[in-house]
Amino acid sequence: MPPRSAKIVCIGHSHAHSVEAAATRQNIEITCVNFWTSPNAIIRDDGATRFNSSIAHVLGRGPVFSMVGGATHMIMGLARHPLPFDFVLPECPHLPLNEDAEILPLEAVRASLLAITQEYLDLIRLVRDTASGPVFHIEAPPPYADATRLLADIPWMFFSDMQRKISPAPFRYKLWRLHTQIVRESCRKLGISFVDHPPESVDENGFLLPAFYLDSMHVNEAYGALVLAQMRRLVNQPESQTAPSSAGISNMGSIA
Repeated sequence: MPPRSAKIVCIGHSHAHSVEAAATRQNIEITCVNFWTSPNAIIRDDGATRFNSSIAHVLGRGPVFSMVGGATHMIMGLARHPLPFDFVLPECPHLPLNEDAEILPLEAVRASLLAITQEYLDLIRLVRDTASGPVFHIEAPPPYADATRLLADIPWMFFSDMQRKISPAPFRYKLWRLHTQIVRESCRKLGISFVDHPPESVDENGFLLPAFYLDSMHVNEAYGALVLAQMRRLVNQPESQTAPSSAGISNMGSIA
């Protein structure tokens, strides 16, 4: 059983900033490694990949929370594709299809999303291989429904080949759920516990509530506070309750 004073170690990309900001405001001790501000975090020698010694040391200090990646579903579908496509997600068969889109097989969409997510899955594996204690992976934040608000602050530099329009909300929701499936399955194989999004962060249709929106690709400090609370509960659970399972740590929100 981790001690009540177990430290929180978080490693990942831009979504980790919301948790770090919340911890700072609450005066909660946290060690947060953000790859965007740690350009020398990863060392590649003769085909082998490892973290630098300081990060490896941090990952050896206790339970580790991964917030690696979490944006590839947005890169693939936040902005409308020049040749719009859609698909049926079996877990949400009632969600509407875009009438103007080509309907693709689920496996074709999954293969494309997996291809651009794989580098992050590999990085999650490296976190697992380096950490000495339990590893948890935090689900990517839910999508925001309001296209008008999204359009106002989308970083078009990441979407130069796309139409200057926001993709339909049901389509973006399906891509997010598919991304979650891919990452959850990878975590299961790696023995990593998967932590679902905070259920209080979404509306009745499963979309992010306005109170937690920062910009078109990020959640704010208030969302980070919800995730931080999840982390604090998990680091203080008995070891038997933090062991990975095929279902991960379940606290699912609504499914549209």
